[in-house]
Amino acid sequence: MKHRTGLLGLLVTPAFVVAAVAFLAAPALAATTFTVSPGGAWSGTRAADSTVGIRDAVSNQVTLCSGLAVAGSFKSGKGLSGTNIGALTNIAFTGCKVEGVAVTVTVHTSTANPAPINLTQEFPVGSTVFTGQATNISLTLDDARGCHAVVGAKILSGGGPGFTGLAYRSSDHRLSFAAGGKGLFVQSATAQCDNGAAGLDVKQFDRISLGGFGDSIADSSAIISPAQRISSP
Repeated sequence: MKHRTGLLGLLVTPAFVVAAVAFLAAPALAATTFTVSPGGAWSGTRAADSTVGIRDAVSNQVTLCSGLAVAGSFKSGKGLSGTNIGALTNIAFTGCKVEGVAVTVTVHTSTANPAPINLTQEFPVGSTVFTGQATNISLTLDDARGCHAVVGAKILSGGGPGFTGLAYRSSDHRLSFAAGGKGLFVQSATAQCDNGAAGLDVKQFDRISLGGFGDSIADSSAIISPAQRISSP
């Protein structure tokens, strides 16, 4: 009798069975977990050594702000997942100007509409810097000459709120928006936003960074209180 050589005709050998069982029994890689103390509500204002700004990554224009205030909370405990480990309930950029023109930045984050915080890792390891994202972020930019821009997720991906990169350093309890994160885009902008005059130079589809200048944790950062100690695990 001839043996079929198709897929359904493969001979199952003892070695194959052992290998398959070993594969199925292999443990999954452990997810990163975090320890947070004391947890609970916190708030903070611009760090004294921080330059605060919002950058259009296409025109490379930076709107400088004199003030930054944040508020939110962290869960407390050990072995915490980084997903929804905390939330932002206030992000306020104040005293903002670009090219000598006043700019009002309104971030639509509140206690009723929080921005969940998701941490992914300590990077570099041993630095006490924990990076991640804050989601459910949307904002508007308005300058004194009539520019009005709406910022959120890519409209080609459905629009709605986007996300911003986030970093927290336990050693000096500094929260920064200068971590990597490319989740905010101009969804719409009025004609005054791109007419060559002094003021905001933004247009639809431009990417917006709340970090302002790059990925230094000193930029667009606030010192929060009470101090939160985060470690991993």
